[in-house]
Amino acid sequence: MNRKSILTLSLVASLMFTGGCSVPSPSEVIVSPKILESQVKKEDINSIAKQFLPIKSKLVDVSKIATGKPVIKVDLDNDKKDEIIGFFDIPESFEKGFVVIKEKEGKWNKIYEYKGEGNKILKSEIIDINGNGKKTLLFGNLISTHAGATYSLFTLNDDKINKVDLETWNKMDVVNTSLENDKKGFVFAGWSLYGSDKAYLIDLVRFNGEKFTYAKDLYPQYFKGVVKYYKDIMVKDSKDVAHWYFLADSQVKANMYNDALNSIKKGIDATNDENGTFKGFDDTQFNLLRAQSLNGLKKYDEAKKLAEEAAGKQLNKLEANKKDKDDKNNFIYMNDEKTLANIYLELANSYYKLKQDDKRMQYYQKYLEVIKNLEKKEYFKDELVKDNVELNEIK
Repeated sequence: MNRKSILTLSLVASLMFTGGCSVPSPSEVIVSPKILESQVKKEDINSIAKQFLPIKSKLVDVSKIATGKPVIKVDLDNDKKDEIIGFFDIPESFEKGFVVIKEKEGKWNKIYEYKGEGNKILKSEIIDINGNGKKTLLFGNLISTHAGATYSLFTLNDDKINKVDLETWNKMDVVNTSLENDKKGFVFAGWSLYGSDKAYLIDLVRFNGEKFTYAKDLYPQYFKGVVKYYKDIMVKDSKDVAHWYFLADSQVKANMYNDALNSIKKGIDATNDENGTFKGFDDTQFNLLRAQSLNGLKKYDEAKKLAEEAAGKQLNKLEANKKDKDDKNNFIYMNDEKTLANIYLELANSYYKLKQDDKRMQYYQKYLEVIKNLEKKEYFKDELVKDNVELNEIK
C-alpha cells in the first residue's frame, strides 16, 4: 500500500477497502527461439506472440483486457519498424503481463517481459508523451475493485524498456497525452476510493517525462466533470459527509465558489446530524474549503477571518495531542498538521490579495515550517508528486 492510501485510511474509523498490493519488479529477458522475418509473413502476430510467452502462460482472453486485443503491432521507438506486444495471463499465479518482441537483422527476439498481480488488464493504451514519435505503453493491471489497479508507463529506447510507476488507483482518466499538441505533457486523473461508497480522493497529475507535478491549470476544466459525477450519485438531502466534502472540494477546484459554499453548509449540517454518515471530515476542514471559496469570490477579509479562526481551532487540536507530535507513524496527527499548513497557505493568499505583505510572509513561513517538519517525518515519501511545497503559490 502506498503512503497516500495509508494516510487516507488513517483518517477514518473503519476501512471500506484494502489498498494496494505489491507488484513484482519487471525483468528484461533475452531468449530464444528467434523467428525469421519471412515466418512473420506466413503466420499471424498471435501465433508469433505465443512462441515468446513465459512458461504456464497463455494469451490473455479478450474479456480480460479492456481493448479486447491480446496482441498488437506498434512502432514503439519510431524506427519505422513495428514491434509486437503480446499480453498474457498466468492463471495459477494470478498474474498478467506482456512481452515485447522486436525485429533486428531479419530475426525476431523477445526483448522484454513484465508480469504483475492482477485479474484484468484495464489499460493497454499506446500514447505519445513527448510528441517525438516514440510511443509509450500505459499499462494498468486490476487487482480488485476495492484495491484498485497498478499503473505504469513503459517506453522503449535503444532496445531497453524504461518503466515509470504511476501508483495504484481505483480509476484513471487520461486527460492529455502529448507535449506536441499543447506543451503540457501527459496528464492523468487518478481516483482513489475514500471509505464512503463512491467517494473518491482525486489527483490531477502531469508527467513531462522526468517529473510529476499537479496539473492545477487544468483543474477548472476537469473538476466540472467531477462535480457532475457527485451530483449524479447524490440526493438533495444526502447525509453522507464525504460526498458533500468532495463535491464542495470539486466545486472549489472548478471555480464554482457559490455552489461550493452551499455544499459546505450542507456538509457541516450532515457532520452535526446524528443521522449523518461517514463523518471523516470536521468543521475545520469544511471551513478551509469555505475560506478558499471566499478568496475565489474576492471576499478576502471574510476569508482571512474565517481561516484565522480555523487555524486557532486546529492548533488547539494539535496541542491536545502533542504527545504524538514526533511520532512518524501517527498519520492522523500528521494529517492534522497538513490541514494546518493548508490553512496557513490560504491565509497567505488572503493577505497577498489584501496587499499586506508582512502578514502574507508571516503565514507563508508558518506554512513552510509545517511542511518541512512533515518532510522530515517522511510524510511525503511515497507520494507520486514529490514537490509538495507550493513555492509558487504566493508571489
